[in-house]
Amino acid sequence: MGLASHSMMGGGVVLWPLLVLFWVGLIALIVFLVVKLLPRSGGRPPSHQPPPGAPQESPEEILDRMFALGEIDEPTYRARRTALGEMRRPS
Repeated sequence: MGLASHSMMGGGVVLWPLLVLFWVGLIALIVFLVVKLLPRSGGRPPSHQPPPGAPQESPEEILDRMFALGEIDEPTYRARRTALGEMRRPS
């Protein structure tokens, strides 16, 4: 009787950490799959990455959008607009 009860206790001690590891791994896998498979709910993609198939924006349009979204401040916007205008003028 002493040997049989000792064997069962020893098996239980090894089994508990394996069960905990199994459940933690299973939950982590479920969370990973849910995050990977569900669409993002962030609205539009970051401004530097247009959606696939979107028409190409001109540098001025990109600059206007960045200013409108608050990604750059007014002095930066004006300086970049001026620089673009100077680059496009014939020498």
